[in-house]
Amino acid sequence: MYLNYRNFSVEFAEDSGKFQCFYSAPGEARETLFLRDGTMYVTSGGRRIEIASYRSRRREIVPSLECLTGTVSYSDGPAGAPDLAVTFRLDGKSLRFGMMARADLHVSGLLVWGAEPERSTFGVRLNDGGDRVLRAACGPAVASCDDALFDRLTDRALEFRSAGSFRVRYDWEAESYRFDYVNGLDFGREFTFCVHEEFCRRRFNIPYAPICKSHGFETPPAGWMSWYALQFDTCARNVLENAEKLVELFGPWSEKLCCWVDWEWNHNSWTATGIPGVDCFHPRRDAYPDGLAPVAAKIRELGVIPALWVGPTNDGDRIADYREHPDWVLGEKKEWCGRYWIDPTHPEVLKEYIPAVFRQVLDWGFRMIKWDCLPATLNACDDFHDRFFDRTRPTDAAVRDLIRAARETVGSECYMLSCSGETERDICFAMDQFSAARISGDVFSWEKFLTSAVERIFHCYVWHNVVLYADADNLVLREEFNSMAQARSRVSFYGLAGLPVTMGDDLRTLPPERCELLRRILPTADIHPMDLVHKQRGTDCAVLNLAVCRRFGSWNVAAVTNFTAEPLRLTLHLDADLRLDCGEGRRYAVCDYWNRRCLGLFGEALPLEVPPFDTAVLRITPWEERPEIIFTSRHLTQGAVELRDVRRSEEGALSGTALCVPGEEWRMMVLLPEGWELLGAGSSIPAEISGAEGGLLEVAFHPVQEKEVRWNLRFRH
Repeated sequence: MYLNYRNFSVEFAEDSGKFQCFYSAPGEARETLFLRDGTMYVTSGGRRIEIASYRSRRREIVPSLECLTGTVSYSDGPAGAPDLAVTFRLDGKSLRFGMMARADLHVSGLLVWGAEPERSTFGVRLNDGGDRVLRAACGPAVASCDDALFDRLTDRALEFRSAGSFRVRYDWEAESYRFDYVNGLDFGREFTFCVHEEFCRRRFNIPYAPICKSHGFETPPAGWMSWYALQFDTCARNVLENAEKLVELFGPWSEKLCCWVDWEWNHNSWTATGIPGVDCFHPRRDAYPDGLAPVAAKIRELGVIPALWVGPTNDGDRIADYREHPDWVLGEKKEWCGRYWIDPTHPEVLKEYIPAVFRQVLDWGFRMIKWDCLPATLNACDDFHDRFFDRTRPTDAAVRDLIRAARETVGSECYMLSCSGETERDICFAMDQFSAARISGDVFSWEKFLTSAVERIFHCYVWHNVVLYADADNLVLREEFNSMAQARSRVSFYGLAGLPVTMGDDLRTLPPERCELLRRILPTADIHPMDLVHKQRGTDCAVLNLAVCRRFGSWNVAAVTNFTAEPLRLTLHLDADLRLDCGEGRRYAVCDYWNRRCLGLFGEALPLEVPPFDTAVLRITPWEERPEIIFTSRHLTQGAVELRDVRRSEEGALSGTALCVPGEEWRMMVLLPEGWELLGAGSSIPAEISGAEGGLLEVAFHPVQEKEVRWNLRFRH
């Protein structure tokens, strides 16, 4: 039986019960397979009954004004088997499947959604409210609460609705998502597929384009920025000394680092007054006596990517270009960054001035650009809109034209950061042109961390690693602004959300224990959102729930942050809060990352006490009553970055490969069920084993020069 109604089609093999489903976008004649290898059977009285075992069937196709329904009725089955009626109903918005019978229906199949299912198709929840839990995933993870697969390459969501049990997981062998459905009643339940075209563009009213990573940052950038560390004391010497320290302190932990020269290269105060002879083409000579090109060259020699701040839409003085072309200038309005504003609609500004500014940046040798002053630019252009060369252009569109001219100049290989952060307008109006967007103001104090970083990420995380990288500003860890607990909380939040890591302290003086915190989140991880809605943080605490899915296993890493000056006592519900499967007595092994200890095995409820301003980072691993890795020390994600392979034999032996840092001890914990013991161990480098008698095995590896560690553990039950 073949059915087609508008955008959906079904092919159903009546003799075997196998089927597949197709979708075509509005206006497209070509069908796209989205459900492959669909199979079904029923159970009745504890007995499995195959569709092929029925000897009689009858087909009926019923068209109506708003849908098309196809039904195949089965009778004369094995002795005691109930009669069945399998129904497909197609309308303009959905495809429904169900069965009428005194039996339980079981269906499975592959959901083929997106050209890169492992990398760019995400299990998501479309309509969850704004609670205190921020959900994220590293790899193709799907939680029990998720109701859709979202493909960021096409901005399409495949929604599945069911009154029964509908579970989705990633099938690594099939390289696609697999679903399993059980109706759970004797008759009448259905599951439904809906397709949402242009989901993010329509829901958030944004100029959608999938995140482009041709700049080479497959994960968000990590590096150092001058302003937060040194402010107006920045100069060529201390920039280069920090770049050297960046490589010394963090080079072994991240192969790709960047160094940002920020706005003080052409400003020396907060006043709107410019410096004579200093503009977008000429840096401050007192700070950069030899110019910026030698600085960029020396940064590159260190193996670091040079990055530069620009604010080309304004200046504090009537610079030479403005004097020669007075018609380029809209007018004078004092802001923190300058007072003279260019006309974004003037043809010569678009064709000559903006390309010249960005060619100069490239000629100096910088390959990453931070475009600042955009909120102030939009406001100034609104104020001076009646002076536009082309008054028919709305402000947003006009400033987008400037950004497009810059992007055409630097090409897609250049990482371009939008320094926005005040309103959604600033963040979103040109997000399809930028590689990343600042979504907050400057974050120095703890209070600013809560209101301008955590709060903004809860709201804007929906776009992170989907359209662009969401940048919550610098990680400032120095004692002036943080206790050790607060520094740990900042690092935990940024690391598990997979945000850009830009260091905002003078690395020459940052205490070793705070540098150590930063090493635990390098390199940055490839992490994406799991809720396509704006969310809100809690008042006293917030939970960041990262689901990790790798070919060799799945686990969660939860960060519980206490915002208050008092100890926080709470119960973390693994089902309600973290959306873990706690049915049938299922338990989870929980490890405390920062304290490097196993908390034990837990069912649905996990009691916690989090010290003031601190964050508990917990690896939560499904417990299968077999030897299980429950902790690794290298990275905060506890295996998502460093574990490259883990294999398990039928006897329960574990072996694998991990990436380590030469000279740094790497630890792994393995929890053993009662009655299991270590029989033998081996590794490619020296290792120490402890705790084998107590059910918790700890292995410490000591790489000297090696980056790759191979290990194997043999057990006896």
